[in-house]
Amino acid sequence: MNEELHIASLVIHVLPATVEQVAQAMAAVEAAHVHGTHPNGKLVITLEGPSAAFIMDQVALIRQIAGVINVSLVYQHTEPLHSLNEGVTS
Repeated sequence: MNEELHIASLVIHVLPATVEQVAQAMAAVEAAHVHGTHPNGKLVITLEGPSAAFIMDQVALIRQIAGVINVSLVYQHTEPLHSLNEGVTS
């Protein structure tokens, strides 16, 4: 089987009063990394996982966090795991 790595970036819109709570709750979401927050109610995160289904399962979990209004998938990239160890030639 060809193993893959899926990387997705998302913008999460939350109630402004819950930005810090949601950012802390992201620690419980497997493979989530918070890259930035804004007091007006936005978080930028990435997710990494073995499949698109895994990514979507994590998005579903994020949607259930108190204070979350919307989760927008901005970008998703898939790379075969074996290629991550290959050198780049010019």
